[in-house]
Parts: sequence; structure tokens; C-alpha cells
Amino acid sequence: MVINNLKKKIQESGFSSKFLAENVLNVHKTELSNWIAGRRKPKTEHIRKLAKKLRCKMSDLYEERSQND
Repeated sequence: MVINNLKKKIQESGFSSKFLAENVLNVHKTELSNWIAGRRKPKTEHIRKLAKKLRCKMSDLYEERSQND
């Protein structure tokens, strides 16, 4: 199971979702909201950019856990 940590990491960063979407990722803020909610999956390129801006590893944004955790 993949756990989406986007919301947590964005909140910890102090950046707004709108700023990150429009100025870092070059996507509409609704697209980022869809990623956060798990309705859509971002491209690896977007995860890379987001991790760089948030100063974390790509793996920090999406965490893989076993079904038993």
C-alpha cells in the first residue's frame, strides 16, 4: 500500500499549495489538490521538483507500507 504524505509535507514546508502548483510545478492548483487527495498520480518529474523545493526525498512524499502496518 502506498501512503500519500504530500499534504503533511506541504503543511510542514510553510509553502501554500497554490504557490507550489503555480510556481514550482507549473500545474493548476486543482491538479495538485487531486494528487494530495489521491484522485490522480503525479508524474515522477513533478515529484522530483516538489521534493527538491520541500527539501526532502522523493520517497518521503509517498511511503510504501505493507498491508499489515
